[in-house]
Amino acid sequence: MSEATRAALVTGCGKRDGVGRATALRLARRGVQVMVTDRQATGVLNRRQEVVGVKDDGWRGLESLVEEIEALGGTAWAATGDIGEVADADRMVGACVERFGRIDILVNNAAAPQGLDRQEIASVPVEVFDEVIRINLRGTYLMCRAAVPFMREQRYGRIVTVSSMAGIVAVPYSTSYASSKAAVLGLTRSLAMDVARWGITVNAVLPAGIATSRAVLSLDPELDVAAEIARRGERIPLGRTAQADDIAAAICFLASDDAELITAQQLVVDGGGNGGAFLPGPES
Repeated sequence: MSEATRAALVTGCGKRDGVGRATALRLARRGVQVMVTDRQATGVLNRRQEVVGVKDDGWRGLESLVEEIEALGGTAWAATGDIGEVADADRMVGACVERFGRIDILVNNAAAPQGLDRQEIASVPVEVFDEVIRINLRGTYLMCRAAVPFMREQRYGRIVTVSSMAGIVAVPYSTSYASSKAAVLGLTRSLAMDVARWGITVNAVLPAGIATSRAVLSLDPELDVAAEIARRGERIPLGRTAQADDIAAAICFLASDDAELITAQQLVVDGGGNGGAFLPGPES
């Protein structure tokens, strides 16, 4: 089967600068039909965005993304739903199958917004911890649970989950987030063994920092976000922070037929950021 007849469901697509949008566009350029989803049409705000606000640039979230894909000559459909709720997860997967006749690719990209979970453990409200686990782990579980029966029937599937380097390295002020992302890696490896004989692969992509609107938590309204992202990039061996499209490229590789013998694996995309000390490069 050619990629032009494949169908994908990507979660967490509402933000203009997010990995979900970048992934959906990459898949669409390859001819894949794409169901784009999010909890809210324009994505869920993190703590900084709630306090400081978001610039109105005319972005209408999923609706705008569908229009972008159709302008490329692709096929897309949008649905909203909470991946942490059984009924919503089942409904979104069912909508993909109803619309496109199948679901070949599931990209578990949606994640809980950053905010009160990024504190020292005694300062993290229990309900905030529960919500991070509900979205990041339970949501991933429920989306896989809904999609796997259809993929088994097809004898084909690609499941790609966006975990995090926080799931495998020590990161301060991230007990909730790191716990959820480490658990997602366990889910990924175990599920891969359960479904391998049906031609279904399950892998995880592990970004470090990504230059998106969720990346900065400072509540200072005067902060130059672009400059802050650039400063973070200076500490990375390859010299820059990952862009959403860098992560999307890794996701789309694992979702492709080129990766048919890769499963139960984790692909790190961090510019060598966890590689320790590095030598200075050539002068500009």
